[in-house]
Amino acid sequence: MNYVLTLLISYFVGTISGSYIIGNIFLNKDIRKYGSGNAGTTNAMRVLGKKAGVLTFAIDFLKGALVTIIIRKLFGNEFVPLGIFGAVLGHDFPFYMNFKGGKGVATTLGALALFNFPLTLICYIVWVLGTVLTKMVSVGSILFFISIIIVYSFMSKFSIYNILIIDIVAIIGIIRHKDNIKRIISGNENKIGGKK
Repeated sequence: MNYVLTLLISYFVGTISGSYIIGNIFLNKDIRKYGSGNAGTTNAMRVLGKKAGVLTFAIDFLKGALVTIIIRKLFGNEFVPLGIFGAVLGHDFPFYMNFKGGKGVATTLGALALFNFPLTLICYIVWVLGTVLTKMVSVGSILFFISIIIVYSFMSKFSIYNILIIDIVAIIGIIRHKDNIKRIISGNENKIGGKK
């Protein structure tokens, strides 16, 4: 029962979409109908502006952190990775948005940061460096998820079960960037500053 409750609680917290809330409630724009159509930070920044993008990131980051806090408090640390999985599912596939959400970067970062800060800091640095060096947020995000798999698989002492769940979360994040990967390969991916 604890496993089911962990997934349900985490999923519903995860469905709190920063870009959807800001766009619809404050700016009367459905983020999914503009730009890339993705309900995440990067598209929110391009469509709604930098302030809205930063606020979107903050909301999505904090809800991930909140999931870690709630699940750890209710069921213990061993259930947190499953909670992170549920939160990412909620963010990526929110029921009230026709299951069309974001890509889970900020939510994953927020949840993992409270789960294990030192390991997540390494992944965050990879994300920042990848983004800065390529000037593509998508590349940084993909490298972030790849680093999660490497760092948590080889540098953590968690159970195989929990490492597997964290790896699955990262794999979902990479798959959610499949269109970005195609554009990167073709040389058509957007760069910071609006250039390709």
